[in-house]
Amino acid sequence: MRLAAVALAFLTVSNFAAAAEDALRFSETEFATAQEGYLTLRWNEIAGAAEYQVIDDRDVTLYQGLFPEAFVSGLADGMHSFRVRALDANGDALAESEVPAQVEVKHWSVAFAMTLMTCGLVVFLAIISLIAVGTWRTRPAHASASEPHSEGSRT
Repeated sequence: MRLAAVALAFLTVSNFAAAAEDALRFSETEFATAQEGYLTLRWNEIAGAAEYQVIDDRDVTLYQGLFPEAFVSGLADGMHSFRVRALDANGDALAESEVPAQVEVKHWSVAFAMTLMTCGLVVFLAIISLIAVGTWRTRPAHASASEPHSEGSRT
């Protein structure tokens, strides 16, 4: 009887360990604050998965594909959560991530963006000015009106 209990405990632990190995999880679940509104999500592959889906906290599918990686863009300011689901060839769920990936999006301020745009405009105008001045200074000198024109000799 004692041997049967030990065998049952071993089978339970080994099944739990195998299930843990097959668990679907993101390689990174917490991201630094994203100022650009995009990020790349990666997760482990699941044997037998024909498709993966990335779903946001509003239950909108943002990615549906074969690869265990998704680029998510266009995120508005605020906290965003994502989960991933693995599906077999029939569309049945094989696994779903238990721990969501989370990111806070806080875009650059308008004042900072306008400052960068102004700096870019100044650099652009400086380059155009240098090109114009350089072109003007290197033009070939035109013959002036005071130089005599030689016409062929007449006989």
